[in-house]
Amino acid sequence: MVKSAAVVIAIAAIVCANCSYSQTAAIPEAAELQTKYEEKVRLDVLRPHELTVADLNAKYAAALERAQESAQKAGNLDAAIAIKEEKEAVLSGKPMVQLDEAKAPASLKSMRVTYQAALAKLEMDRDKNLLPLKDAYARSLEALTVNLTKSGRLEEAMTLKKMREDLLASKGGGALAASVDPAGKSFTNSLGMKFVKVPGTNVLLCVHETRYKDYVKYAAEAPGISASWKDQSADGFGGVGNKDDYPVTKVSYEDAQAFCAWLSKKEGKTYRLPKDKEWSHAVGINRDEKWAASTTPENVFKSQAGYPWGDEWPPPKESGNYSDQSRQTQAPNAKTHYIAGYDDGFPTLAPVMSFKPNKLGLHDLSGNVFEWVEEWFNAEQKQRVLRGGSWYDGESIFLLSSFRYRSSSGSRGANQGFRCAIEIAP
Repeated sequence: MVKSAAVVIAIAAIVCANCSYSQTAAIPEAAELQTKYEEKVRLDVLRPHELTVADLNAKYAAALERAQESAQKAGNLDAAIAIKEEKEAVLSGKPMVQLDEAKAPASLKSMRVTYQAALAKLEMDRDKNLLPLKDAYARSLEALTVNLTKSGRLEEAMTLKKMREDLLASKGGGALAASVDPAGKSFTNSLGMKFVKVPGTNVLLCVHETRYKDYVKYAAEAPGISASWKDQSADGFGGVGNKDDYPVTKVSYEDAQAFCAWLSKKEGKTYRLPKDKEWSHAVGINRDEKWAASTTPENVFKSQAGYPWGDEWPPPKESGNYSDQSRQTQAPNAKTHYIAGYDDGFPTLAPVMSFKPNKLGLHDLSGNVFEWVEEWFNAEQKQRVLRGGSWYDGESIFLLSSFRYRSSSGSRGANQGFRCAIEIAP
């Protein structure tokens, strides 16, 4: 299987940025270190990555072959040709063509999103596996720098010092590291997204749902993604004011995964969707839920009492953004329910963090948008899980802390969004 152009470029970037320092030619000890490092990177990181990408490409090409056959049997010439071109690009390692959102087959758009998310995850794993090798190499360079300094070889020592600094800077740390608090309980990333530690888990969770402006930056670097997120209207209502701080909606599970993979690669951290159990920890009901090997979000114990704001119904004033009197007045929908006597001031979406946080500092765990989490709903693996209620919901059952909504991973609802988690060491 021929590697895709993206993989070739990524591998070349790793070797050039972290391994190939021409200065080492004049420093025999450094040249030996570099040779060992390059060989280790090649055998332990790049070769396994290349094999996993080749396997992914083979599976994608096979899936495209099946999709092409289906399009041909249906007599859909345009779809069959578009899918055939995609398959040939994958098999030849050529860049994929830009998809026309209006004309591209829905099946191809969905398959490409899934493929790109999987490829980004492999690249994230590759970069993660590279870090310990880089750290070991940096320590060796530091020790050699000390020895050269003691021997009076100051110019060579300065060369190695600069090499080590460049190597460490390529991790994506630097200014980002300064935004972590001394206790490691909070972190603010390059997009201004703040994360806090969720006790009992190995994640930092974003204090707000992923914003429209966060997704804008991702979309600028991810050509070909679905444009559904650009339309944030619902029930004929387009929102109020600047939409930058509203949660992004109309994003699928795969879209959310692809955003996390992009952010992981951008910042050198492991971003992902929170797991169902982690979300329960965040909302404070983890002690009620007992998980066994066969437990799924469908059959886990779900308390029929208790909301993120407490036990009372209807919700106290300013508890969150739900289907309320503002919605009934400005964005009515004959198929929905409204909470009598409750008015949060927002007919549909609200800017993130418009309501008070919980005791961990997390906003909007109740209302605004349902949030994708990692798991399948049950063992059938046909639907994914969303947590947290939304602006669309006015029935008490949907706003329980324990409630799990389920939907196909490709759905892009006007009340569906996500928040990110950062995986940290236990």
